[in-house]
Amino acid sequence: MLRTASVAMAAYNGERFIAQQIDSVLEQLGPEDELVVSYDASSDRTLEVLEGYAARDERVRVVENDRPGVVGNFNNAIAACAKDVVFICDQDDVWVPGKRDAVIARLNETGADLLIHNVVHIDAEGEVISRPLFEEYGIRPGLLRNFAAPRYSGCCMAFPQASKRLIMPMPEDVINYDHWVGMVCEALGSITFMDDVYLRHRLHGDNVTTSRRALGVIARQRLNLLRALARRRRELRR
Repeated sequence: MLRTASVAMAAYNGERFIAQQIDSVLEQLGPEDELVVSYDASSDRTLEVLEGYAARDERVRVVENDRPGVVGNFNNAIAACAKDVVFICDQDDVWVPGKRDAVIARLNETGADLLIHNVVHIDAEGEVISRPLFEEYGIRPGLLRNFAAPRYSGCCMAFPQASKRLIMPMPEDVINYDHWVGMVCEALGSITFMDDVYLRHRLHGDNVTTSRRALGVIARQRLNLLRALARRRRELRR
């Protein structure tokens, strides 16, 4: 039975919104849960904010990252997570109340290797600016459709500790880490999709995004993904 939660957050130049996100997470966590924040060296006050939370709340741990970049930062955060369920968490969103308990309950109910829940977009001021994205983009399972046009969102993902055998380490040559997590769990494990909206995903001028890329870059990434999936399959069969 899955009971406890680790939240894996990647932080980089996140001073503007990170406190609001941390507050929305901590108010849902129990005394046995943890928030693990991997910190990439930043030019703003992100580290000062994080150290303040860690000093006030023993559930918060800050681990410095020595492999800069989104994939390296999340690899570092997830590797340090020790509880039953790992929630992937961006630094600038807002958790909807009830997320922790509902997600753990669904994972216990389904036995899935990965859960992806619904989400809406908000603007910098926190106003909702989209329909739920499962409806907006037709998000649903399907290896081929998600390989070609992925709509996996890492910030909506959670998985049991045991799923690290599938996911970790995330290959750094697959720059969309959430594409890797979704594909490896769908190809070599199982996924459950949850229609309930449990995240407000913030769009603002400073988002770290990998969505606008040249066709050649996208093609190379798809090839890297296929190679990484084949390697992981061989590793799991040993």
